[in-house]
Amino acid sequence: LKKKKHIKNLSNKILYMPYTKILPEVEIPSNTPRKKRFFLQKLAYFLLLFEDIRAVGSFLDNKRVIVVAAPHQSAKDEYLMILMILAMDIKISYLSAKWTMRKLPNPFVNSSDIDKQGLRWPLGWIQEKLFRRFGAIPVDRKEGSGQYDSVIDELKKIDNFLLIITPEGRFDADRFRSSFVYLAKELEAEVMPVQIDYKNKQLKFLPSFNMAGEKEEIIKRIRLEFDGIKGRKKIFRA
Repeated sequence: LKKKKHIKNLSNKILYMPYTKILPEVEIPSNTPRKKRFFLQKLAYFLLLFEDIRAVGSFLDNKRVIVVAAPHQSAKDEYLMILMILAMDIKISYLSAKWTMRKLPNPFVNSSDIDKQGLRWPLGWIQEKLFRRFGAIPVDRKEGSGQYDSVIDELKKIDNFLLIITPEGRFDADRFRSSFVYLAKELEAEVMPVQIDYKNKQLKFLPSFNMAGEKEEIIKRIRLEFDGIKGRKKIFRA
């Protein structure tokens, strides 16, 4: 019955973006980059009516923000985050392996060279155009390739940005990437941890994270922000 009531009043919610069960407590400061998407925003609102997880908290009031989201254990996490971003008209940036820009996933071949994975297809150029419009920044994953230099150069050209990073390597909590530390310091950006919490059914935006100290110390402290949080499959342990 509740879902039917939400669907009945959907047009009002989309037009005026008022208080809803999906985005009830989210504050969006003026420094947060925005992007009008019209139809996609309406579609995202509609799809979110059928989800239990809601957004809680507020974005940091800074022109340069790096979001560190965890625990990231399934594609459902990405689906929910994308819907909420579209529903709130937020403009984001995110890192994407170079091969994903123009190729399709190949489940039958796992290349030792991560940048040679996937299958080429004729419409790859359209795929790259769409990914870039949504905020994708291609990254060369090879060791020693200066993989983040191009990311830094690209983001320095933007007046304000919201860069989303999921530091767990391929849904593996033992591989907590440190790229956000390097990027935050080079770009003089604030870091905002976001808990993907399936137990309490929420994406919780936390306050600005203190980035003082050496890389190893920072990683240990930020992992504690997610300790005990139940992801899609299991509880994250620092």
